[in-house]
Amino acid sequence: MRSLRGSAMQEEIQRLLSEIQRAKFTERRSEPRHPFVRPVRIYQKRDQVTIAFSKDMSAQGIGVISDVQWTPGTIADLWIHSTSGHPVCMRCEVRWTDNYGRGWFLTGWKFLSTVACPPGV
Repeated sequence: MRSLRGSAMQEEIQRLLSEIQRAKFTERRSEPRHPFVRPVRIYQKRDQVTIAFSKDMSAQGIGVISDVQWTPGTIADLWIHSTSGHPVCMRCEVRWTDNYGRGWFLTGWKFLSTVACPPGV
């Protein structure tokens, strides 16, 4: 891995910051999203779990980073970590999935309803 110093390092940092700005200008959502980084468990079936992390959240849904390329229309239960005790359990639908780096995907999940979390969760 090459080492960058001085202006070369600043150019690379600026390139990443520019990516953030471009994403802001292409945003078309009506609901504001808020940074929200928490562990998330995604259950499509009770015995199939994907461990992931949230990226951001709005009143309508949540952005989740995982190593699974989810298909739009997929329904799953998301168990979202809460700092106030038990997780928040929501039934959600995949609205979109984008590549987020080699082997990683950012998925937009729309909240459909709350679901009961299993006892002891």
